Amino acid sequence: MPAPIIPEVPVTPWTLYPTIADIPGKGFKGIEVEAIAIEKDYGGQLYCTRLVFSPEDGPLKMCSVYLREEGGGAVCIADLPTKEEAIAYAMEVAEARRWPVNGSIWHLRICEVSGKGYVADPRETTPFTLDPAKAALYHHTIAKPDLFAGGPAEHGRWISFADAGNHAIDRAAEREALLNRVFDAAVAAMGVSAPAKGSSDAERMREMLRAAVEANRSDRLVVFDVDQRSVIEETLDEDRFELTGHESDEDLCDLILAASPHDLFDNMEADFEIGLLKALASDSAVVAIEGAIDRSPLAAGRMLKSIHLRLERRGIESPFAQHFAEAESEAAAAPRG
Repeated sequence: MPAPIIPEVPVTPWTLYPTIADIPGKGFKGIEVEAIAIEKDYGGQLYCTRLVFSPEDGPLKMCSVYLREEGGGAVCIADLPTKEEAIAYAMEVAEARRWPVNGSIWHLRICEVSGKGYVADPRETTPFTLDPAKAALYHHTIAKPDLFAGGPAEHGRWISFADAGNHAIDRAAEREALLNRVFDAAVAAMGVSAPAKGSSDAERMREMLRAAVEANRSDRLVVFDVDQRSVIEETLDEDRFELTGHESDEDLCDLILAASPHDLFDNMEADFEIGLLKALASDSAVVAIEGAIDRSPLAAGRMLKSIHLRLERRGIESPFAQHFAEAESEAAAAPRG
């Protein structure tokens, strides 16, 4: 039976007290952060319920902060759109009032699969997501190693929901920061035998480490299959690009955007083109391509327009339509001579 569609209800940040200084200092013994879902009751009304054990209780809609009374009761003092905001607010209150921070949010786990992201909440349209807020949440007592045995998430790993980051945010900076940490650690371990800072040997060592780091990143994006990678690498190598053979799929997406549409798509078999277009329209590819555009708006040029038009011609929904909507609207409104 398919999961029910839950209506989209916007969450407006709310706090009971105007400032943290206004929160009473007596009568309470702790702070709790909870993941909250919005569901329907039998009368068609919406109500909130605590999300604790599994996706059946969801989907996640917001995170709330409670004060635990000394007598055992609880008072909600904030409803916030994201776990990051809720945890940060709870920590501020804890620092001001010297109360411990608890709550079931610390017991929730999500499954991270290398190259795919997180196992998505069953109400999402795709099986994986890069945003932990859209992941399937499980209480740690349910998050067993064999829960996804036999499926695409069989070899995933369980991580804390509270600590999980959004893989779609500022990926280029994350990649460079990770490489810098690995490089610095390697240089420190080599001691006096390490290459001089800024030397060509140091740069070669850094590039060697880049391939290893990319191959082992748990949040790396997988866009292309082996055959698609082979064709793309061969095509780009014949053009004006010099490939090392260790490029990640994200790197290949950057290079594809800089290539000529004719060089990539000319003489390509129809079935192969359809498969490649579906890969380029996948969630992972969209994150890689949008990241490239954020770094350089010129990346939304001829190749992206060609991909967009080819997707539409093949009857595949294009996730890049927003980049060309204004131009298409102006073209449609232009007088015909």
